[in-house]
Amino acid sequence: MTERYYNFMILIVFGSFLGLILFVRLAENPGSKLIKNKSHKIHYLNILTAYMGGFVFVLITYLFQASHPDSYFSLDLQFFRARNWSIGNDNLGPFIFGFISTYIIIFLKNQYKKL
Repeated sequence: MTERYYNFMILIVFGSFLGLILFVRLAENPGSKLIKNKSHKIHYLNILTAYMGGFVFVLITYLFQASHPDSYFSLDLQFFRARNWSIGNDNLGPFIFGFISTYIIIFLKNQYKKL
């Protein structure tokens, strides 16, 4: 695959995360009419939390792999390289798993509060 494809994948993952943070920050300004419904704001915050859960899960898997004597952990080489975020490579699978798992936990917690 070309380097352009790898850069596109990292742009999708990190760009959507940063775009959602920017949208929520703009919507929190006093007098802003971007998010009128409080449940929508809670849903966006849940998605941001799920993103963070996905990123943390990727970092935890690398930290567990680095506990082996023959391996190492480098945040720059393993986490921020665009090549690792393409489909079928090291970061995207654990990120999706961590994102979905975190979102399911948040959903169950919200359903438990409604009881």
